Amino acid sequence: MTSVYTIIVTYNGMTWIDKCLSSLVASSYPTTIIVIDNGSTDNTVEFVREKFPQARLIATGKNLGFGQANNVGLEMVLEEGAGHAFLLNQDAWVEKGTIGELVAMQTKQPQYGILSPVHLNGAGTALDGYFADYLLQSDIKPQLSAWLLDKPLDGPAVISTSFVNAAAWLISADCLRKTGGFDPIFFHYGEDVNYTQRVLFHGFKIGVDTKARICHDREIRLASTLPPAALLKRDCINFLNVVCDIRRRAYLVIILKRSMRYSFLAALNLFNKQRLTYNFHMTKASVSMIPAVKQSRKSALGVTPFLGNQKDLLSSN
Repeated sequence: MTSVYTIIVTYNGMTWIDKCLSSLVASSYPTTIIVIDNGSTDNTVEFVREKFPQARLIATGKNLGFGQANNVGLEMVLEEGAGHAFLLNQDAWVEKGTIGELVAMQTKQPQYGILSPVHLNGAGTALDGYFADYLLQSDIKPQLSAWLLDKPLDGPAVISTSFVNAAAWLISADCLRKTGGFDPIFFHYGEDVNYTQRVLFHGFKIGVDTKARICHDREIRLASTLPPAALLKRDCINFLNVVCDIRRRAYLVIILKRSMRYSFLAALNLFNKQRLTYNFHMTKASVSMIPAVKQSRKSALGVTPFLGNQKDLLSSN
């Protein structure tokens, strides 16, 4: 039986952590549970320590961000020779057979470097909102045809896709060794997009195992409206994802064109404060990110990139 290390990054997660960890303890496929706490100010650390002593708890004492905190666990996966890493959000929980199904499917089809279960909402009554959007952009035609024609699906029930969010990823050790960890240029949000870009670059596939399920409790946050500052941050991250994609070569041309475009729009909107501010900040961000993007792209092509110094990161607390 190949070993699975499940990594959960926590931050003030008392609302969900009991349900999340309890589901892993009840899993029919055994998994080593690693909790990386990002400096919670509620009772998360004490609760995990007292109620789930079987979990390996690492309290960083500060917020490393989603990607770097996961990297702490991913480095342990490689150092200790586990066969798979399973990333799970603190606000998600698995069904009893989820991990076993994912492991069996990835073992049969090792070309899938990342396998995700189907993401349901917190109540388990419908698809998670964003996950439904990802499916629409995936290669779902065989599954749709089989369903509409009421015919059995020919072959394994895996939907190939270019992206699925990292709320629940099973990453094979082979994929992890080649793709490495998350790029720290992305502190929170965008890191999973960048990671899937690199997975595809290294020749692996990404899939959704339709026989596996999780629940992801985030309906309230999906329904909230983003303020202007958050929209600006989101657009900067989206642009960063474009130019950090190592499958694209002419990234400097993209930055130049985008900065010229935002400069032009800023000039056109001199008397519209909101639009002027937005385009000015996007121009500034486009130019200022060049050194970091160059380093990111260089590091992404290294051996097991972005892993290897996580102990130093923790010891700096």
